[in-house]
Amino acid sequence: MTFVHQEVWHWQIATYLFLGGLGGATFAISALIHLFEGCDRKMLSVAVMSSIGFLVLGTIFLLADMLQPLKAIYALTNPRSWIFWGVIFINFYFVSAIAYVIPLLEVWPKINPYIQKIPRGILDLLERFNKLAALTGSAAGFLVAIYTGLLISAAPAISFWNTPALPLLFVISGFSTGAAFLLLLSTFSKNEESWKIIAKLEELDAMLIVTELIILGAYFNFALFLPTGARESAQVLFHSPLFIIGFFIFGLIVPLALETYGIFFAKHTKKSGHLLVLASVMVLVGGYLLRYYVLKAGLFQFPW
Repeated sequence: MTFVHQEVWHWQIATYLFLGGLGGATFAISALIHLFEGCDRKMLSVAVMSSIGFLVLGTIFLLADMLQPLKAIYALTNPRSWIFWGVIFINFYFVSAIAYVIPLLEVWPKINPYIQKIPRGILDLLERFNKLAALTGSAAGFLVAIYTGLLISAAPAISFWNTPALPLLFVISGFSTGAAFLLLLSTFSKNEESWKIIAKLEELDAMLIVTELIILGAYFNFALFLPTGARESAQVLFHSPLFIIGFFIFGLIVPLALETYGIFFAKHTKKSGHLLVLASVMVLVGGYLLRYYVLKAGLFQFPW
C-alpha cells in the first residue's frame, strides 16, 4: 500500500472550519441562554456580534482558498456539494443573527442613535419576533457547526474522513469552543448578572469535553482496527507531539480538570476568573488544532 497526503486543503480551510463551528455554536448557545436563563443584553450583543464576525472572517479564509474561479463556481452552484449547502446555511444564519441582534444594540449609547434611524415599524417588528429570530438562528448556528464536519466527511477517497463520527466530533467540538468563548466573555464582564451564567457555561463545556473524549475514542477505535488509510492517518496523529500535547492534553484534559475544579471546589468569583480564562483559551486553541491536524492527517490510499 502507498499512502499520499492530501495537498488540497490546508490551514486556510482549517481556520474556516474552526471559525464556522465557533461562530455557529456561539450564537446558538447565546440565544438559548437568553431565552431560557436571561442574560445581560450588553454581553449578549457582544457575543452575537462576535459570532457574526467569526463567520465573516471564516468565509474570507474559504474564499481565499477558492481563488480558482472555475473551482469556486462549480462548488457554489452544485447542489451535490456541501459547500453549496454551507452557503445556504450561512446565509440563513446571517439573516437570523442580524435580525436578532439589532434590538439588542439599543443598549449601547454610542450605537443606539444609528439604530434609531431604522424605521420604527421595522424595529418594533424585530423586537416582537426577537425570540423567533433566536430560535431560528440557533437552528442555523447548529447547521453551520455540523456542516463543517459534513464538508470533510464527504470525501470517500480519504477513509479517515469518510465516517459519520467526524461531523459529530466537529459539532461537539464547535459547541465546546462556543461555550469556552462565552465563558471568556463572562469572566471579563463587569455586570454581576454575567457571573450567574458562568456556572452553567462551565458545566456545559465540561459535559461537551467529556462527550468529545468519548467520540474521539470511538473515532480512533474505528480508524485503528481497519487495515486502510484510516489506520495510517491515526498513526500520523499519534506520532504528532503537538496533536497529543497541544490538543489532547492542553486542549481537552487540562481544561476539563480546571472546569471540574471550578464546578465542585471554587466559588464563582472574579478571583477564580484567571482559571476560567486559562481553560477557555486552551479549549479554543485545542479546537483549532483538532481541525488542522484532522486535515493534515488526510491520506489517499493506493493499492501498489
